[in-house]
Amino acid sequence: MLKKDNVVVFPGTLDGLIESGLDAIEDVDYDKAVDVFGQAYHFDSENTRLLAPYAVALYETKDFEKAKEVATKLLHSGATDYLDAMELYLAISIQLQHYEEVEMTIEALLDEEIVPTDVIKKFNYLRDLNERLFNRYERADKEPVISHSIISINEFKEWTLEKQQGLLATYEQGSLKEEIINFLVAVVSDEEVPSVVITYALVLLSNANYEEPVLVRKFGQAKEVIPAELELPGHGSVTDAVIERMTELYEKDPSRLQMAIDAIKRYDVVAYPFKWDGFSIVEISDAYMEYIESMFSGEPMAVNELNSVIRSIDEQTDQ
Repeated sequence: MLKKDNVVVFPGTLDGLIESGLDAIEDVDYDKAVDVFGQAYHFDSENTRLLAPYAVALYETKDFEKAKEVATKLLHSGATDYLDAMELYLAISIQLQHYEEVEMTIEALLDEEIVPTDVIKKFNYLRDLNERLFNRYERADKEPVISHSIISINEFKEWTLEKQQGLLATYEQGSLKEEIINFLVAVVSDEEVPSVVITYALVLLSNANYEEPVLVRKFGQAKEVIPAELELPGHGSVTDAVIERMTELYEKDPSRLQMAIDAIKRYDVVAYPFKWDGFSIVEISDAYMEYIESMFSGEPMAVNELNSVIRSIDEQTDQ
């Protein structure tokens, strides 16, 4: 029997909670899993049966602070594969924006040759993702943004990506004046502007309920859209359907699933509003599964239009 806070837990009760939590994980009911595992964790926070699934459930429900606490215990428990536990710990740390810790940890693992050659690619992917996010969110804060409310599109194109995004961020509050609307329309129509900045400008027009048609140019393509009628990137019906199928395909592999979701959402942001026009949900999800597996195996993807687009988007985000 366990006793804590004057409460006695009878034999079998803790095991029942853990089994219920594992069933919830299998049913992809992470909220229930967090609730059940949380009860078990309260009474026995060192129980090695619950640490890994509890950390995964907390990650999925975006309680990253608690997830890191549990993942730290998992790492020190020695009860599971160390690299699997470390991969989960690093994924959580990236979500918490602990970028320097992630970089130093992966560097130490690689320098000490702890990571076998067959999984080095996975840790290099985490390292690259961490660096991209660090560049986007940390270094951008250190570069001053010119406080002009409006500039010419030609001057704007000479700025760094961080400066461009910083200026657009100043337009998020309040209603947009006509000259700013016109400037944003010019941004989305200019293919020389970085794709993610075009997406940002288009989202601002959508949020402003702009109902006039605009011509969006990306990747040598042009598409006329009405911003007010667009689904926002990252949450469109096609994106949600692809992620739902990837969740089914990688039901028992949360690490690969998270890598796939990150790649899908990255595509959705960079390519927006072009989406995956002309491809079915099955074709898209199968292509992303092939892409993720190729990262682990080193085997090249089949040469076709969809695979080329997926690789192209990821290469852009690596720059």
